[in-house]
Amino acid sequence: MVIFFNKAMRAPWEGETSIYAYIQKQIKDEGRLINTSLPDDEEYWAGSKMRWVAGGMDGAMGHHAARGNLTDELRELVHQLAKQSRKPRRSLRKAIYRKLIKADIGGKIDAVLEELRKHPGVNPEHVFSEGKWLAENGAHRNVVKFGIALLGLFQNEHVKELLLTLGKHEEFTLYATVAIQNGMEDENNVLFELVKDVNGWGKIHIVERLEPSTPEIKQWLLRKGCQNSVMNEYLACICARNGELHAALSSEQVDSELYEGATDIIQALLNGGPAEDIDDYEHAPQVISNYLRLSYTMCNALKPLSVILEIRDLLSHTDEMWEKRMSLGWTEELRMEILAASQRIITLSKWESLVIDAVNSTDRVDRYYGVVCAKKLGIDSWDALYTQLLTNPLQESFYYDLMKTDDLQRIEKLVQLAEDHLPLQEIATGPKDEMGLGQEYVPHRCLLGILQRLDEYEGMGKRLLAVGLNSPVTSNRNMALKALEAWEASSWGNELVIALNKLAEIEPNESVRERVLRLKEVKYSLFTLEE
Repeated sequence: MVIFFNKAMRAPWEGETSIYAYIQKQIKDEGRLINTSLPDDEEYWAGSKMRWVAGGMDGAMGHHAARGNLTDELRELVHQLAKQSRKPRRSLRKAIYRKLIKADIGGKIDAVLEELRKHPGVNPEHVFSEGKWLAENGAHRNVVKFGIALLGLFQNEHVKELLLTLGKHEEFTLYATVAIQNGMEDENNVLFELVKDVNGWGKIHIVERLEPSTPEIKQWLLRKGCQNSVMNEYLACICARNGELHAALSSEQVDSELYEGATDIIQALLNGGPAEDIDDYEHAPQVISNYLRLSYTMCNALKPLSVILEIRDLLSHTDEMWEKRMSLGWTEELRMEILAASQRIITLSKWESLVIDAVNSTDRVDRYYGVVCAKKLGIDSWDALYTQLLTNPLQESFYYDLMKTDDLQRIEKLVQLAEDHLPLQEIATGPKDEMGLGQEYVPHRCLLGILQRLDEYEGMGKRLLAVGLNSPVTSNRNMALKALEAWEASSWGNELVIALNKLAEIEPNESVRERVLRLKEVKYSLFTLEE
């Protein structure tokens, strides 16, 4: 009874590691973090099948979800904080802290702060002190985020080191960025200092807010601003505009760092995605034209070649978008000129040997661009990839690349390799509702690379399909069902009929179970075993 009483009375931060102190120890000499873990990871993600990357949840909600309204729980939190500002008490701090641990603040933080601003009787000095204490001493991420947000309500230059330290962790960069913007007179230079130490959602948040106020910032945007661990596409158009890429590439010559940065930007603009793309960028014709002019002498690697191949494809395809593009700075004459320029580079004799060397490389990035360029240049890389896969059959990307063929004999060869070398018994442990992320599921993802196209090859890989139906990874079972839905039932065989009957009884995922039952209903007679 005494132990229970003491635990209940103990403050929730006592005996826990301060996140601020933890991050301080993780910072390298160069200013970046050694790792992105946090001391509350196990508690925060308990019961969750998927962990977001640092800052990912706030980033996705901020970019793809509407702002939320205040709940009664959050109004009560504001009321308690106002009360704490008038007469600070440890007991009330504990209550606020506990509420913050579980509170769903996320997209509601602005509404919470606005409610606090207009709340009567708030003592600003004590609110600042409470925010600083939460940010410095909080052992739970929601608490630290809220503390940082409170500091953004005030002039906060004197806690610059605290905000920069916390901001170097992507989970807190957004909150530190907003606090710096709102509370420092030299906020843009401080953000420029911070952005060099982040590489993920935090970088996205800062670059979106960074003013291109100096030549140094503009040059950085073009050379380093777009490169990120989270989709370069979010930042490409921002960096191109704010860095004035069209002006930079108009020079007769440029340095290699600018050329490489422009390659990243143009590649991301061509990819498109969740942000503005090549058709949203007003200087696209001029930039692409100058990029190709410079590429004739500067393009000596496969990454820029892959971008030039994408430019060629964009210009070659006739679709309805070209009518719109003609009103956005393009002309048919310019289109043909740029297409001809791209072809002059693509047809240079040096590429074939470089592509073959890259395909055979042990470097994943080099091999990726080798495979991409080989396909677009019509260079057959299948045998080279297959030979590499034989040396290590647990290279998941190889299965996806090798399945991109219409050669039946090659598909048969790959299926046989998987049957001989993948740990099929370890994969077929029974259906669960797993996403298949992490190192332990590499074999399952290798199998998925083959299952995704077996619907096009009737009767082939039946053993692999049976394993897929018995995999704990939901996508494996879905891909196996996709194949069986496409096949004539006469191609199934007893092993698959048995596996389907069993799956209909034990499938844990409701949507997958409904899919199995629909298949059973459509082809009911086939669930009778062959004599």
